[in-house]
Amino acid sequence: MPNFQRAILTHGGAGSDPKDFDGPKSAANRGMDLMANGETALTAVVDAVKYLEDDPRFNAGLGSKVRIDGRTMQLDASCMTSNNEFGAVACVENIKNPIAIAHGVLRHSPHILLVGDGARIFAEEYNIPVTGLSGSGDRETPGTSCDTVGAVAFDGTTFAAALSSGGLEKSAMGRVGDVPLPGCGLFCGESGAVACTGDGEFIALKLLAKEVYTWLENNMSPEQAAKKAITLFDQSVDIGLIILTRNRFASNARNGMAWSHIAENE
Repeated sequence: MPNFQRAILTHGGAGSDPKDFDGPKSAANRGMDLMANGETALTAVVDAVKYLEDDPRFNAGLGSKVRIDGRTMQLDASCMTSNNEFGAVACVENIKNPIAIAHGVLRHSPHILLVGDGARIFAEEYNIPVTGLSGSGDRETPGTSCDTVGAVAFDGTTFAAALSSGGLEKSAMGRVGDVPLPGCGLFCGESGAVACTGDGEFIALKLLAKEVYTWLENNMSPEQAAKKAITLFDQSVDIGLIILTRNRFASNARNGMAWSHIAENE
């Protein structure tokens, strides 16, 4: 089976309406266009996730959920490459595109995770554009997906993954799920890229992305890995994931998921 020249998968979150696949499809098209014009897989996944953050149908960015106080949105995001690069932010308040700051952390910071006001200060120091979100007790967001949007890509040389989360509705102030934790929500290596979505606490406790990646290293196909991952959790746990290797890909979700893919063979 020939390797991909380039490929990208995108998702709108576990439990998102599969009928809304046009959102992930447009995000994938943007990422693929970037790679076709010489940009890296990292640039592609960050831009794809940023596009999904701007789509209020999904639980990230514009579609984020308010916390228990009824007005605050605290968002998480992360990105990673198969070159062992990682950057993440957690609990950044009322910011539309936290993935842009996570990308900045990967590129510019000696640290891998910045939280709260520290992430905002970092964005100011590195002139990373930040657009605010307004929250209120009356605010209703239409997004139904469970906690995350994401993307994985391969540019012919390097794998990359990115995630962004709008948080769980009415969750505790300061709650953080799997998204900004390496090996939990996402993982990349020479064998491929994995991005997870769903009930973040359950995903984090199983180090799900790293676990699935290990299966890929042991020559399990993405299709088999995507099916097996769901079986690790009780039926009550909402879970989904996308997986990409050099020549195959797969997606799976317990309760449906809007997702898309584009792949070009060598």
